[in-house]
Amino acid sequence: MSTSEVRPIPLGMALTPMNPAYQADPYTLLDAVREGGRVHYDEFFHRYVVSRFDDVEAILHDRSLAVDPRKAAPDTFNAIFRNRAREDREPSMLFLDPPDHTRLRALVQKAFTPRAVERMAPRIAEIAGELLDAVDGQESFDLMAVFAAPLPTIVIAEMLGIDPADRADFKRWSDTGVAAGFDPFASEETKRAAEASGAELEAYLRRAIAERRAAPGDDLITGMIQAEEAGDFLNDDEILSMISLLLAAGNVTTTDLIGNGVLLLLQHPEQYRLLLDHPERIANAVEEMLRVAAPVTFSGRITVEDREIAGCPMHAGQSITVSLAGAAYDPAANADPHRFDVTRAEPKHLAFGGGRRYCLGAPLARLEAVIGIERLVARFPNLQLAEQDLVYKRVPGFRGLERLIVEA
Repeated sequence: MSTSEVRPIPLGMALTPMNPAYQADPYTLLDAVREGGRVHYDEFFHRYVVSRFDDVEAILHDRSLAVDPRKAAPDTFNAIFRNRAREDREPSMLFLDPPDHTRLRALVQKAFTPRAVERMAPRIAEIAGELLDAVDGQESFDLMAVFAAPLPTIVIAEMLGIDPADRADFKRWSDTGVAAGFDPFASEETKRAAEASGAELEAYLRRAIAERRAAPGDDLITGMIQAEEAGDFLNDDEILSMISLLLAAGNVTTTDLIGNGVLLLLQHPEQYRLLLDHPERIANAVEEMLRVAAPVTFSGRITVEDREIAGCPMHAGQSITVSLAGAAYDPAANADPHRFDVTRAEPKHLAFGGGRRYCLGAPLARLEAVIGIERLVARFPNLQLAEQDLVYKRVPGFRGLERLIVEA
């Protein structure tokens, strides 16, 4: 290929949902980024972009790198999130470094154990069945609205001990929080809506926390109140931050995992049929869905000293954006990466991050997707796409559908 035929590396706005080509297919653009080199400096966002699997995995496991936006140089990408934080409160655990992150994670883990999650399996199956019962007999419906969105909302609400009458508010608070909190392009209207929703959520949760302190129950809020590590406990602000994080970073992404996964099956009818005939493959199928269409496409780190990352010298305070989606399509990690195959042996992905920041909610997200999608396929063996013009949400770093109209 001659120099004149070399395509420019897509960076800046080209790697955001504001670019129609990215909205339609981010993975082909990310192929160009990955194939163009190990590291690229994005002048528009003042960040380094890394997308090769081994490099991304190494960065996610690098304990010397930070995430606290207060450690980012003022003109770099991660500093955007510093400007979104409330000055009267510490950032959520998602944006904290050790020792604060270590302390909070240790406490939350005690209330969010795999055993506690596994106990939810029968109830998740019941909820999925009830939601599918509600649309049984309908010729077409929006899968996002009637199934993918309410399933994780109801599950987390019940785990927290929230009144069923308040579930719709919880979903609204979750969506609004993600739309503003993780979007550097959020409009003033979106920011105001997020502030209003955040105030409502905070008032609601403070009442709930006070009620559990007075009368403990068998729920996750009580578990957080009672969690203890070496004589240390979570205070109300920390519990509030944890619940908000569960709603925003966990609830919304599980909705997108289910929606993206079902879309992949509908776009590949032979895979849908295979899963229908072999439901025992559902767990592996969900791993392939996480590889091919993960709900979180990018993550970030910050250098705290002058050093070399992925072969590139960087100064302290620089922002590094790792492409989780790009890494999953690296042929060095997954052969024929653009092929969706629910029988793929050990799909390699980094959809839940890595290292000490590996997503605490991963077991719950996996369980909800496995149970929900398996029940959906069994109930509707002839499910088909009813709408070809797909509309994705426009929050950078996330990949999820606005709606998914299907025919039963």
